[in-house]
Amino acid sequence: MYVNRTVPQVEIEAVSQFLFHLLTGDVDKLPTETLVHSFWNSFYSQQTQAAKYFPCLQKHKLIQAKCYSYIGSYCGTQFGQKPTERIEQCRRLLANEISVTTAGLNETTAQMFNKYHSCIQSYRRRVHSNCTEVLRKTIIDHRLRATKVVRATMDSMRPLLRALPNLRVIHLVRDPRAVALSRIRFDPSGRGAYTKNIRTKESPVVAEASQYCHHVTTDIRFRLALEREFPGRILSMRYEDVVANPEQRFRDIYKLLDEPLPNATLAEMQKKAKSGQAKNLTTKWQSKLTFIEAVTIAQHCADFFRLMNLSPIDTLSWISISKYSVNVENSS
Repeated sequence: MYVNRTVPQVEIEAVSQFLFHLLTGDVDKLPTETLVHSFWNSFYSQQTQAAKYFPCLQKHKLIQAKCYSYIGSYCGTQFGQKPTERIEQCRRLLANEISVTTAGLNETTAQMFNKYHSCIQSYRRRVHSNCTEVLRKTIIDHRLRATKVVRATMDSMRPLLRALPNLRVIHLVRDPRAVALSRIRFDPSGRGAYTKNIRTKESPVVAEASQYCHHVTTDIRFRLALEREFPGRILSMRYEDVVANPEQRFRDIYKLLDEPLPNATLAEMQKKAKSGQAKNLTTKWQSKLTFIEAVTIAQHCADFFRLMNLSPIDTLSWISISKYSVNVENSS
């Protein structure tokens, strides 16, 4: 059964340290998984500033690292597959804080972790010998450095804001109903990843939205506290606002950075926003969710809407009218 796991302080600090090393270009301290992650391949077209790094990984056959597959059955491959105690044990084993012997693993499981570490060490040697300097130069040669993080929590930002006076944080949130629909329809490798193991009578989309709201409301509260502690260094944005009015939102971002907005950047961002508008990414959920699902999500996510000073009522009314119209047409 899925557990709403509280992220322990050691992991919060580890995320902060990881982002610190990434933003400062200290690539020798980055995890091997970061340096050879499959996302370098999946999102190559979106990482134009790192255009030389991925070809290096390709050339030296470093883009198909599947070391985690050795331990996936033991540590889990989806959110909530394993109990909290197992997750903590795996973290300590992967970080070399404990050995397979002190962990009391049986021979088969111990071999799984030995194969994982051997795999990681092999990739580390090769990426260090051939490509890390390319990534380091890419980072340090740019005065403005940005990274998108999906699973980091806002409480990981406090150590970073203290350590990096020039750091600015953009907290991007999205309507939980749209998030849930996106997750449910995701690639099979991650479809319903957050709630796949929840036993509930509710629909999967309601479970996904509820889980999202549980975490995002915690992040919003942390962000509000951080805004008081670090005024002028954090910007909250809604995905829907970015798609609806991209130019104003991008100007807000560059105002936060105290930098002029490059015309080429604005043009590229407007192009991407138009693509989102054409796909109806902000409103598609209105025609795909049932009225009951939308209402239930609004109830489960009441704190989210309150903290964001939003009301779900207008869109719910639209759904009600839309569904009613469809039913009338179908009966005629």
